[in-house]
Formats: sequence, structure tokens, C-alpha cells
Amino acid sequence: MSKTAEISVLTANRLGDGIVVFLDFEGAWSENIAEALAARSPDEVRQLQDRGAHDAAHNLVVEPYLMEVREAGGSLIPIRYRERVRVSGPTILDDVPGYVEPGVATGAVVRQAHHDVGNRGPHTEPRPETRTQPRPELVEGRAADSTHAQAA
Repeated sequence: MSKTAEISVLTANRLGDGIVVFLDFEGAWSENIAEALAARSPDEVRQLQDRGAHDAAHNLVVEPYLMEVREAGGSLIPIRYRERVRVSGPTILDDVPGYVEPGVATGAVVRQAHHDVGNRGPHTEPRPETRTQPRPELVEGRAADSTHAQAA
């Protein structure tokens, strides 16, 4: 048996966009676990569960549940690995087709990837008549040439 007190926070996914959220001190749903309301007693746990059921019934969140956490250095740290991933995000993304890390890629790369996907069937190469060369100003790492930009 653990010598530390059990601490729980309420987590769910926001219905509108699926983002992981935590019930905060003001009764709102926050994306930041640091703002989560921590329950340390059975009564507080019941209150969190009741609030989660209410918000789920009113289509604010999906499947709220209690998540066990511990305090370390003034922060709430999830105990289970599953919840640590929910808080921090995916641990491996290199194998996810089409994933582009936020802030790393420009919109140009995303547009080019979208264009390539649109030209393919489930297991086919792009049709020759639809193959296009990327415009230089849309290729990451190339500066837009003013003469080419005017011609386009």
C-alpha cells in the first residue's frame, strides 16, 4: 500500500474537437493539467464524478473519468502511462502517415501532401496527366523567386 495520499483529477475529451481536458478550479474544462482540480477525499471524488456526468449529459465532454495523479515539485503527474501520454501527447509519431509536427512544417508542405493524397487511389500511383511539379515558392526551404511568383 502506498504511503502517499491518493489524488484524483477528472479528465475527458472535449466533444467539439476531441482534445484531452481536465476539470479545473472554476468548473470549466482546461487543456492544462496544472489547472486541474485535485480531489483528495471520497466526498471530493464524488463531486468530480457528478460534475463529469452532468457535463457529459450536456454534451460538453465525452466519457469523463477519474485519473490518479501524484504531486511532484508542485505539479500533478499522472501515475499510469496511458494518462501520461494523454497529458503529453503521442510518444511516437514518425510512423503516422501524414503527421507533421506543429510549428515545424509550413502550410506549403501540408498543401503539397494534401495534393499528393488527392491524386492517388488506395493502391495506385498518381495518374500521369495529374502529376505536377511543386511550385518553388511552396517548397519548404526555398525562397520565393520574385520573377517566378509574378509569372504564376
